[in-house]
Amino acid sequence: MASDTRARILEAALACFLQDGYEQTTVARICERAGVSNGALFHHFSSKDAISDAIYVDGMASFQAGLWDLLSSRPRSLRAAVLGTVHHQLHWTEQHSALARFIYMRGHLDWESPASAELAALNSDLAGAYGEWMEPLVSSGEVRPTSMLVLSAIVNGPAHAIARRWLAGQIDRSPVDYAEELADAACAALRGTRVRARRAPAMPRQSAHLTLQLVSDDGQVLAEGRATAELLPLVADAAQTTTKGE
Repeated sequence: MASDTRARILEAALACFLQDGYEQTTVARICERAGVSNGALFHHFSSKDAISDAIYVDGMASFQAGLWDLLSSRPRSLRAAVLGTVHHQLHWTEQHSALARFIYMRGHLDWESPASAELAALNSDLAGAYGEWMEPLVSSGEVRPTSMLVLSAIVNGPAHAIARRWLAGQIDRSPVDYAEELADAACAALRGTRVRARRAPAMPRQSAHLTLQLVSDDGQVLAEGRATAELLPLVADAAQTTTKGE
């Protein structure tokens, strides 16, 4: 019963924080929405901040559970691990959009709070497990030696950008649709290799008309001519044109 009450409080608080904003949400409003008394709420949480911290830690623990499942399956290659990580991150965001939106909105915990210490322990355990799995790849030279902070930025950072835009309604497609391409880029960065080229769509040739003038120092037009230019797609970051006089 106690755990059920705690869950109702957290669910109600999450809805209030997202609907009304953190500052505008009161403990009384959370109690009303959860259908619990003040005493029941304060039996589980000392303050509104403690409720917010618990939502954050529970959300991160839920997210990390999927990563532990991935590591326990012992992915056989770097790409399998990276793709699995990115795919899970984007899929979890899609399936738990309210929690993901709150975590992004909150940003981080107060470094001196008990919840921050709890989250730090969760992060440390997971980072250690990832480091242990990757050690043979680093030793063999397949992966460049790097800190877990940089590794996380390379693998998870771009997926965070996609997730944020999807949550903001700026992307119509499922965020999971971007997992393969993000994994390609992350693996290339971790290995120190180039991302494989993707064929650009063919562009039709276009032409333009140019007017050329020979102007004296005082601004007088001495001669004038016209030319046509055939515009070609960019090659090696430079525009190529061919011209012929009329």
